[in-house]
Amino acid sequence: MSKKKNKFDLTNLVHEGVVKNGETLYFVSDPQKTGVVTKLPNGEFKIVVGKETLTVHAFAQQCLGQEPPEHASRWLRNAGGKTLYDLWQAESWAEAA
Repeated sequence: MSKKKNKFDLTNLVHEGVVKNGETLYFVSDPQKTGVVTKLPNGEFKIVVGKETLTVHAFAQQCLGQEPPEHASRWLRNAGGKTLYDLWQAESWAEAA
């Protein structure tokens, strides 16, 4: 169960400084599958994989080849090894950094 009451939002994680624009994210089961956090013209942040712009959910689904069995943010991690889910669920943003 999620500790936070707010819905997962990659844009919010970037605004809070937990995830950086231009940061590479890795699929947890295969670090060869990567995407880059990118700001779109409308101000939202998505993940660019090759020439595709995807949501966190769509990227996890593409990597898995099926619907994620758990929250999609559990399937993507940063270079430090923390999943997006862990960063989102951190008690404080300082804990996540």
